[in-house]
Amino acid sequence: MTTTIDPVTVPGMRRAAVLDLIARVRDIARDGVDRAKLEDIKAELLLLAQRKELFPVSEFASISPGSSALYRLYDGPDHQYALYVASPEPGRSNAPHDHTTWAVIAGVRGREHNRLYRRVTPSQDVPYATIEQVGEFDVVPGTALAMMPDDIHSIHMDIDGPHINLHLYGISIEHTHARTAYDLQTGKTRNFPAASGVKLACGAV
Repeated sequence: MTTTIDPVTVPGMRRAAVLDLIARVRDIARDGVDRAKLEDIKAELLLLAQRKELFPVSEFASISPGSSALYRLYDGPDHQYALYVASPEPGRSNAPHDHTTWAVIAGVRGREHNRLYRRVTPSQDVPYATIEQVGEFDVVPGTALAMMPDDIHSIHMDIDGPHINLHLYGISIEHTHARTAYDLQTGKTRNFPAASGVKLACGAV
């Protein structure tokens, strides 16, 4: 049974805003996504991220370590254009990894420090790879980071909080099973599993 969401409540307003965003993103991405179109998608996500009242800390509290820090807002029937609220624990970080799909991260609250890498080793068929850092970027309110499928980044959260960001993916990260993570010390690569334990936000589509 479908739950009716009152459009004048925060979940109702958030649901309407999410559906409006996804409609615009689908229009931009209709013939595929390149870096120019990804910039257009980023601009759309930034508009939604500015509406902090739709993403209250009380509703999107950080989740204890070891669990997913993601709340799903939208996942289409084809698992395209998936949108999440990320609320990681302060001080949390992860290994460098790719996404195998385009991704945009927009800041709502707090600071998410990203280190950006490029793969030096050309082959994808060996269990070792060399990557080098080529930049860094802080995702804070008013900024967003856009990545193509092969782009590599790692995330490092400040010890303060709360941290809340919006994550938009071309394919939902519960269905990206071929992501790669990189060990900077050993050079070894490993599969970066698709996300699990994602929570549904109130009014999720």
